[in-house]
Amino acid sequence: MAYQILLVDDVLLNRKVVKVALSGLPDVTFLEAADGVNALKVIHSETINLAILDLIMPGEVAGFDVLREIKASVLYKHIPIIVYSAVSDTASIKQALELGAYDYLIKPLKPQELQTILPEKVKDALQFPSKKDEQQLAEKESYGQAVREPDQLVIGVVTEEEVAAIKYLTDRKAELKLKLKRLIDMDKEELYCTLYDMIIQEMGEVSTACEQWWDEKYDKYQWANIVGDEIELDYDNGQVLVKKMTKESKKHHDDDPEGKSAKI
Repeated sequence: MAYQILLVDDVLLNRKVVKVALSGLPDVTFLEAADGVNALKVIHSETINLAILDLIMPGEVAGFDVLREIKASVLYKHIPIIVYSAVSDTASIKQALELGAYDYLIKPLKPQELQTILPEKVKDALQFPSKKDEQQLAEKESYGQAVREPDQLVIGVVTEEEVAAIKYLTDRKAELKLKLKRLIDMDKEELYCTLYDMIIQEMGEVSTACEQWWDEKYDKYQWANIVGDEIELDYDNGQVLVKKMTKESKKHHDDDPEGKSAKI
């Protein structure tokens, strides 16, 4: 797999030094930007796998601005950003990491550190395959098994409840499509009986769900102590309304003190 690394630094020599330090990495090409504006243009126009970013650069868009915009974007926040800057105060380092920087290296690294630490950080960020992974990959290829590069990007994460909800809906959709196919294949009499049974079953499920909802709310809000003819729910604002009791319904309430027969 080929990787494109974006080097963002206003000093040409710094960009050249980093390129030399990373020259031993396989399948890596470099793109360069001397300021924040051009860095964002490259991000938007090219497929970038990693960026090495300086914080102090000329122009209106500083390094922090580049980092902030990339990490705020659904399309680009997956790109690992290694900050390589002369800014060494704790507050700046903390801010960069909180904004989503993958790592923070203080410039300048000694030549030996630059040749060892920086390549290792880049390999970790790009998730380079280990020797064991490479061996397994070679074995698969030797046996003629298809090896496919990933063609999907993670753009976000949803909660377990949201996963469960969409899984239920997807499964329900597949189930209904299957039922529809079966209905199409039925004759008129069989179709009538089947539809009747389905509607009765669905009504029973909905009625049970409604009863359970009202029972839970009666217990939670102690509505059983409310004296009234009928409890209604205003769907627009969530207000629960109760009609005043008439003389005729007073006797009914005495017979049904919990008022559950009035639920809708």
